[in-house]
Amino acid sequence: MTGRNPSDLTILMMIDGYVPAAARERFRAAAEAAAPGARILMPATRDEAVAQAPEADIATGWSLPAGVLEHGRRLRWVHAFAAGVDGFVGLPGIRDRRVVLTRTVGAHVALPDHVMALVLAFARRLHLDIRNQVNRVWDRPAGIGQDVAGTVLGILGLGQIGKPLAARAAAFGMRVIGTKRTQEPVPHLDLVLPPERTNELLREADYVVALLPLTPETKGRMGEREFRLMKPTGVFINVSRGPIVQETALVRALREGWIAGAGLDVFDAEPLPGDHPLYEFPQVIITPHVSGITPKFFERIATIMADNIQRYVKGEPLANVIDVARGY
Repeated sequence: MTGRNPSDLTILMMIDGYVPAAARERFRAAAEAAAPGARILMPATRDEAVAQAPEADIATGWSLPAGVLEHGRRLRWVHAFAAGVDGFVGLPGIRDRRVVLTRTVGAHVALPDHVMALVLAFARRLHLDIRNQVNRVWDRPAGIGQDVAGTVLGILGLGQIGKPLAARAAAFGMRVIGTKRTQEPVPHLDLVLPPERTNELLREADYVVALLPLTPETKGRMGEREFRLMKPTGVFINVSRGPIVQETALVRALREGWIAGAGLDVFDAEPLPGDHPLYEFPQVIITPHVSGITPKFFERIATIMADNIQRYVKGEPLANVIDVARGY
């Protein structure tokens, strides 16, 4: 690949509204440092993004507003700030491979900590203690938890997040099992299973953690059959993508006691509507899609983006290119 003159480039950056102003400026500064002289566009609305799309050579963001790729005929590369790219791979331009798609790998350092926080909260029954505290109730029997050491953590998807999660779980004395397409040994894993043996994991695990990319194969993977396979004392945790779970089946599993609880950070519809039945259950912990976010999260994403922009300018191979056919 030949290099490019950075002053000839226009970079369209779509930054979500919840991102702090200081982080937004960090993204701009990182792009400017990686491609000195490049024009940086940061549209405030969808309409503005679509209007600016024809000028852009590169687009970055957590999502692309409808119309950006259709109007962005100069676009040759899209860099997703997210690890999951299910919202990108089916878009025109990316689907037909006119536009290269890359993703962010390595920014979600806090996500394994979030999962372990959920495991510990359920084991020590903090989800019930906090509710009792809010209601000014002293219930010592309800607050008696269980040991974490010796329990089984089952990880559906041993990718970039599953491996550090396994290390954390092993440090707490948990037995760790997981599913992975390729069967090479994974540090801290007691057992690695192919996806077609997921049933074994579901039956054995005390905590089942979904870390799967959203693809046509994984959509709706956790349904009634899978929840019925889990232990009635088991806890399901999802920090990957909401549509991996059939929410109607999950609600029924909680209501009828097929499983003991659920820790959920992602949902079919976000924000989760206030009248959703998942809010009703005391054995459910809900977080608002923040499992990987800390103040350093945005800094890591900006650094990873800037590294790839530098590669693009120099004509070097881009990092973390998505296989559109596989979806990750």
